[in-house]
Amino acid sequence: MQPKIALIHATRLAISPIEKTFQDYWPEANTFNLLDEGLLKDIACLSSQEMNKRFQSLASYATGTGCDAILFSCSVFGSAIDSVKNAFNLPVYKPNEAMLDSIYKLAQEKQNLKMLVMGTSKLSVDSLSSEIGEWSKNNHASIQIEKLFIDKAFELLGKGQMDLHDALIMDAVKKNQNADLIVFTQFSMASAYQRCQEVSSAPIYSAPIIAVQTLQTRITHER
Repeated sequence: MQPKIALIHATRLAISPIEKTFQDYWPEANTFNLLDEGLLKDIACLSSQEMNKRFQSLASYATGTGCDAILFSCSVFGSAIDSVKNAFNLPVYKPNEAMLDSIYKLAQEKQNLKMLVMGTSKLSVDSLSSEIGEWSKNNHASIQIEKLFIDKAFELLGKGQMDLHDALIMDAVKKNQNADLIVFTQFSMASAYQRCQEVSSAPIYSAPIIAVQTLQTRITHER
C-alpha cells in the first residue's frame, strides 16, 4: 500500500515545488494538499494559542484521511507546528526541519561554517537565520550567517513568471559565492534549484528535497 502524505500549505506557490520534488525523489508516495491562505494574513492578529488551534484543526482533518505523515511547507509557523507534533501521534515535519538537521550535522563536522541564508521572503530569511543562530549559540558551534533577501522574486512567481523568478535567484547565487553553504529558505524556490547548482561553487541546500528523502527513509523504515 502506498504511503499517504499530507502536505499543508499557507501559500499555493509552495504546492507545485513540493509536488514535483515528490515526483522526482519519491514517486511512490500518495500525496494530497491542504491549503489555508489565510494563515499568512492572520499571523499578525492571532495569538499563539489561536494559531496553534488553527494548525491542529488542519492536522486533525489530515489525520482523518488516514495519512501516514504530515509535511508543512511554510517556515514561519514553527511553534504552531510544534503544537501539532505534541498533539498527534504520527510523523510531523516542519518544512526546514530535515534540512536544519543536515546543517547542524555539517556544523558539528566543520569548525567554522560560513553560510548564506537566501530567500524571496524577508520573514522567512529572518526566521530561519534566527533559528540557526540560536542553535549555534546553544551548541557552541561556529556558524557565520549572512542573510540575503531577493526582492521582487516572490511577486514574479505569484504572477506566473517562473523563469524571471528563477533568473533572479540564479543571479543572486552567481554574485554570492563566498560561502561554504547556500541555504534556500522556501519551498517556492525549488524551481531554481537545479540551475543554481550548475552555477554555484558552494553546495546548495533546498528544504523540499531533504524533507522528501527524510520522510521516505523514516516511513519505509517504520513499515
